[in-house]
Amino acid sequence: MWVRLFFVLLLAHLVGDFLLQTDSLCAKKRERRFRCGFLYVHSAIIAGLSLIAFWDFSFWLWALAIGVTHLIIDGIKAYVRKDSIWLFISDQILHIVILAVVANICVERYAWITPCGLPDWVFTVVPVASAAIVCWKPANILIRYILQSCKMVVPEDGSSLFHAGKLIGTLERWLILAFLLIGRYEVIGFLVAAKSIIRFGEKDKDQTEYFLAGTLLSISIAVGCGLLLGNIL
Repeated sequence: MWVRLFFVLLLAHLVGDFLLQTDSLCAKKRERRFRCGFLYVHSAIIAGLSLIAFWDFSFWLWALAIGVTHLIIDGIKAYVRKDSIWLFISDQILHIVILAVVANICVERYAWITPCGLPDWVFTVVPVASAAIVCWKPANILIRYILQSCKMVVPEDGSSLFHAGKLIGTLERWLILAFLLIGRYEVIGFLVAAKSIIRFGEKDKDQTEYFLAGTLLSISIAVGCGLLLGNIL
């Protein structure tokens, strides 16, 4: 099925676009656009990771196509100076749609059903790893954009509250995802209740609203990833 190829390509995309790219490098791309050397390096990394994920040199042309389209999308995106949730979502949707199209074409036209010749258990690990990454940096970015778009008070990037919120939110989503996968739904309720008790009595209204909204968004993302994995695995 093309879904197998899609998920190995998705994992390569998530690693390249989020784990191997910093906020400062993204800022350089926005500033210099197609004149930014990192834009080309980043796209080459995406292409290389896609090829490694497939683990077959015959896929090189498609990996190159993924890298080139990634370069074009990111380059055009850089012309939109103002960051927003819609820019972030549309950028990721375009990348993901291209991966899905490439996976479908390769399977339908070339019958590349099992990429890499890897054992079946690998294709269970890959979606779980993809969901874990989504619950990490992409989720933190998405939650912040949503809170900003709702005009809520969001801590500055360099503040201890901001870093603590990212860490707690990531751990929270990973735990919820793990409990969903093993079917321990009752522990999720205990986790949410315990976190709420810790914040009980908070006097700062802005921080309380920020905490509640962020928690609900965080839980929603984790549950969504868990339900999706449940339908795939």
